[in-house]
Order: sequence, then structure tokens, then C-alpha cells
Amino acid sequence: MDGVVRPRGSDSKRRNVSRCCQDQEGTNGRVEGMDVSEDQEEDCTGGRGASDGSPERTQARFGNRTRSNKIKRLFMQRKAKIAAGRATRLEAKKPVEVEECTPMEVDNGKDQVCVLSKPIFVMSDCTGESAAHTCRAALGQFEVCRDLSCPTNLAIYRFLTEEKEVFEIVRQAAKEDALIVYTLVEKRMKQAVESACKLYKVNSVDMWSNLLEEMEVHLEKRRIGVPLGRRNIGSRELGPDYFKMIEAVEYTRKQDDGALPENWKDADILLLGVSRTGKTPLSIYLGQRGLKVANLPLVPGVPVPKQLYEIDQEKIFALLVDPHILHSIRTNRLSNLGIKSNESYDDLRKIREELSEAKNLYAQNPVWPVIDVTNTGVEESAARIMRIISERQDPEHTTPHMYRLFHSEEHY
Repeated sequence: MDGVVRPRGSDSKRRNVSRCCQDQEGTNGRVEGMDVSEDQEEDCTGGRGASDGSPERTQARFGNRTRSNKIKRLFMQRKAKIAAGRATRLEAKKPVEVEECTPMEVDNGKDQVCVLSKPIFVMSDCTGESAAHTCRAALGQFEVCRDLSCPTNLAIYRFLTEEKEVFEIVRQAAKEDALIVYTLVEKRMKQAVESACKLYKVNSVDMWSNLLEEMEVHLEKRRIGVPLGRRNIGSRELGPDYFKMIEAVEYTRKQDDGALPENWKDADILLLGVSRTGKTPLSIYLGQRGLKVANLPLVPGVPVPKQLYEIDQEKIFALLVDPHILHSIRTNRLSNLGIKSNESYDDLRKIREELSEAKNLYAQNPVWPVIDVTNTGVEESAARIMRIISERQDPEHTTPHMYRLFHSEEHY
């Protein structure tokens, strides 16, 4: 066009090479959905080894253009496929939530998890925690999971509202040969589960229906049939129990780890124990049930605050744990924090001395019940404490053996 004669193919070659290499820029010779061979990469550089104007060079140039177009086409198809997948996910009403399990710390210093021989799917129209807790408790009756708190293939599907969600989950359960355990109060959802399980031949357990039917007969009342999470909030008034719980949780949070001993006089419960005996999670659990709980860690060589003896001694509960279990917990804690072994913290001999010092303190105060938390869940420890409190408040129904048991037991 400008009257200048250029060697044939020189500019077009550069343009073709530029386009081809731009298409592959940042992929290191790989385009999503397609591998690029060394020969093709060589073509993108202009077909090294061929002379200008040669038939080989011309063939490489036209082959280069064909490959460039093919790469572009595959790249665009891949982008369209990804976009379609995103759109499909966005169209879903909500993702199905599956509980993730945390490995439990054990004596050998390694993480260990309970893998069931077959999965269990928990389905709920609310949080699913009641069914999940029941399943975990039932699994405790099987030796393979007796000492492990969280199976890796116990899946919880929460807040289900549509029948199609039920069929999707049951279809997946059929593929994985899973057991369905469900707590659904709506009749249509319950029928959907029954129909889906029958269709896909999946075993299921209804944890609510029999209980609710018996309660209807016993109470002579009709059930509402509406999931707790979907009740009309405007029709419910927040009563004194709710505000008592909020106050208790706030108090418990502030009184953690021996803080503010001057406020212990307001506590309903004060927990004592050496480090890593589960004082904080137990305190929080009790606090969520409306009890104001403080806790105090027992540190070797450090005297307890004088305020401990100024409060009602019947509010104090002492915690003990097996030294080997405590050694394992502390060792794993240091490992997770990236800290090397500390003889004053995770040495088994020091731990025994620390527990012996704590037991001597407990023996000097026999009114303090001693709770052994070895291999015991927070719920069980809390239940023991609340039972003792209940028995003290109702002497006519007190079981003396239950109270004497704690101080008569041989604790390691």
C-alpha cells in the first residue's frame, strides 16, 4: 500500500507469532482443557531451523495460524463452560451444608479420626444438632469409635426446605450406601424423605415422629408442625430466661482464666483445675444454660486468691484428669503452636506433681466435689455438676452416694 516492497511473510509472520504467543501467555505452554506440545510451542516461535521463504517455513506459518485459531476456540469453549457452571451454582437456592470434622488428639501425638465403614447422613429442617449429638452418642457404643468424638463421614444437611433437596441428598446417599437419619417436623418433608428412600432403596431412621406422637398423647396437645428456625419471631416475646442466659454468658466470658476474682461472689459455679482440663469450654457450656461460671487455673507454686475462700464453698467444683491424657493434650498443643517441648508444661513427671498438688488442695476442702473429666465430653461433665446442684437444692431427693462418690474415688 505504501509502495515499499517487503519480503513475503515477514510482517504476517510476526503478527501470527504474536497472536499465538499472546494466546498462550501465562499458561507455560498449557491452555485450559488442552495441552500444547513442544512442536506447537516451537511453531509459535516461528518454526526454528527453517529458512525464510522455504516450503517448510510457509507450512509452519499456515500451521501456526490454524493452531492459533484452534487454541482460541478451545479457550473460549472452556471459558463458556466455567461461566455456565457458575451460573448453575448461583441458580441454586442455597448450598447444602456439610459439617466438617476436626481430628481428635490422642496419646501417640498424631491426629486420629474415626472413619465409619459406611457414611451417615443427618437431615434436618433446623440446625441438625439434636440428631448429630444422638448419632455421636450412639456411635460411642461401637468399639471403633468409642474414644473418638467426630467421625469424618457423618454429614449434616441443615435447614432443608424443599422436597427436591431431599431427593438430591437421598440419591447421593444411595451412591455412597449411607444411612439417612432425619429430624423433620413438616409432613410434606417427612413424606419426601420416605418416598425418596423407598425409590432409591436407602435405609432411614425417623428420630422425631414416634416421640412427637407419644408426646401429643401424653400432653393431650397438638404439635405445631413448624420448624423452630421458621417460627414467626414477631409472635414470640423474649422472656426472662433468655436475658438470664445472655447475662450468664457475658459474665462467664469476663471471668475466664481466673480474671476479676472480686466478682466471684456473683458466680453460680466456680471451676478449679490445672491447665488444659477443659475449664473454659465447660464454663461456656454451663453459661449457655443460664449459670454464671468463673474458672481458676491452678498453677504450681502460685497460691490461690484469698477470694476463693470468701465465697460459698458449695459453688466450687474441682476438675481432675488422667496424667497420660493431660500429657498428650499438652504435647499436641505445643506442637500445634510450633513450640518446642517445655519441661515445666508437658513433662509427664511434672504433670504428675502438678496433679498431686491439686489433689492435696482438694483434699483440704472436702466440700468441693471432684469431677474426673478423663475421656468425658463437656455435656457429661456439665450434667454431673448440674445434678449435684439439683440434689443440694432438693434435699428430699438427694442421693448421698452420688455426692460421696467423688471424694471416695481413687484419682490416679
